Amino acid sequence: MKTKIIILSLCLFTLLFTQKIDAQITMGGGLAYGSEIENVGINITGQYFMRENIAIEGSFTYYIPKSFGTILVLGADYNIKWYEINVNANYYFLEGNIKPYGLAGLNYSIVSIPTFIDFGSDLTNESSSKIGFNIGGGVDFDLGKKIIPFAQLKYVVGDFDQLQILAGARFTLN
Repeated sequence: MKTKIIILSLCLFTLLFTQKIDAQITMGGGLAYGSEIENVGINITGQYFMRENIAIEGSFTYYIPKSFGTILVLGADYNIKWYEINVNANYYFLEGNIKPYGLAGLNYSIVSIPTFIDFGSDLTNESSSKIGFNIGGGVDFDLGKKIIPFAQLKYVVGDFDQLQILAGARFTLN
């Protein structure tokens, strides 16, 4: 049994460390627009290229809270807060200065909505989180420098369906 574990460990070690050492890593951010919250968000993103045309992307989007006005009884603002975490696989179709890609992945959305327990009570926040699936595409504009502007369009399929339009820039780290 010990021998099998050692052999398996050596095989995994070999696979992990024989990968391309100069794999590209990018980090960046941008502005997003969500169709369901109907507001702008701030996005932080990072990519790790497994191969020249396949990247794993992780991102976090914080949408600016959407105000639906003041609740007269309490004099408080009625704001919806929306956050999302995404993990996608991006497949780049072409090489060159303009690089279109398709994406598919998972979405984890958290939505916080103010609610009343009963009439006359204080306002509390009710939070809900759901998992969805991402499908979409985008394009990177490789300007030959360390800055890569990009645009992305993706649709989240799930309980919190939403179309997201995103534009920003990524910076190569290596």
